[in-house]
Amino acid sequence: MTTEPDPIGNEVRNNRRARRLPPGAACAMCGETEIPALVKVDKSKKPPHLLEGHHTAVRENDAELVVVLCRNCHARATAAQYDAGALSQDRPPTMLHRLVNMLRSLASFFVLLGRRFFAWAEMLATFIEQLDVVLPGWPTLLPGGT
Repeated sequence: MTTEPDPIGNEVRNNRRARRLPPGAACAMCGETEIPALVKVDKSKKPPHLLEGHHTAVRENDAELVVVLCRNCHARATAAQYDAGALSQDRPPTMLHRLVNMLRSLASFFVLLGRRFFAWAEMLATFIEQLDVVLPGWPTLLPGGT
């Protein structure tokens, strides 16, 4: 076990970080919640921070449709938008073209989100299997359990 060289300073810093974030702040994609990894976005400071807003329908189409993602998940989601053809250098010529881009963008985000849901379901299924081995009567502990 190692000791912290400045436990009071560390506690002050962590509390300051926690106050800057809204209650329950987490990456919407991967679920990261640890305070050192979640820092309020301020692009004017270097290095860039780890929590960012992602425009799921592309900012030009809907500036308010934003989810909070960590930098890694934000990069993946933006790459998926490009791969889906939802982001381009040129402004779409008509509202219908914008709608195509918006739907492609949302679909690419939902694919990423669906993969995360599946991964979470698999982690939960593995946990349930382990509970069955270690604590066979666990279902009776749940409300309405048999």
